[in-house]
Amino acid sequence: MQPTIHYENQLLLLKAEISKMLSLVHQLFRMSVQSMEDGNERLAQRVLQLDDEIDDLDRKIEESVYDINARFKPMIKELRYSTTMIKFSNNLERIADLACNFAKKTIELKKLHKQYNPPRELREMIGLSMDMVRDTFTAFGDRDLELIKDVIIRDKKVDALEKELGTKLVEISKSGEISTEEIMIYVLIARDVERISDHAKNLCGETYYIETGEEIKPVIKAMKKKLAEEQKNADEA
Repeated sequence: MQPTIHYENQLLLLKAEISKMLSLVHQLFRMSVQSMEDGNERLAQRVLQLDDEIDDLDRKIEESVYDINARFKPMIKELRYSTTMIKFSNNLERIADLACNFAKKTIELKKLHKQYNPPRELREMIGLSMDMVRDTFTAFGDRDLELIKDVIIRDKKVDALEKELGTKLVEISKSGEISTEEIMIYVLIARDVERISDHAKNLCGETYYIETGEEIKPVIKAMKKKLAEEQKNADEA
């Protein structure tokens, strides 16, 4: 077998591991949110256990990349491609860690004898970020560059909702509707959700680079400019 062919086969195996990790992270995220909604401590503990498997995969992928680069000594273009896999894996591991924080919040709420009942803004943030992670998985598997762009644009909506939530929680704290402890839990959940959406955005940027060899930032900047111009024209019409 030619060395180049063998190298490409190793990269395919590496992508399969990344795909497995993506699927596991998405599963963990859904389970962690479900544990909060149901107040299910047993499910929360399962989430924390699953995180260990994701950590192991992250280390395995990183070691595989170093091994591939040492064995095949790829040229600069191929080297960037393989090392991008490490960035991808690291972002996934961070999403898993942040999702595990939700499971920990399930346990905290149970200790406070409180039921998970967040404001609408936080529910929307969680729903958006879950969709972003799911679509990141789809875009990676299907090599869907348009879906990648769409996921990145959605990150701005999550940021906007976090600001709205901050204002809402200040109002709620003044009214005394819920305890200070609960408010802090929702603030911390919102922070983690915003970071998850950032990591999903980063994953899409890495996927775009893997497939095109180009950075996505200039593409997104041009898209935002076009959308702003279209909105301006619509307002003036």
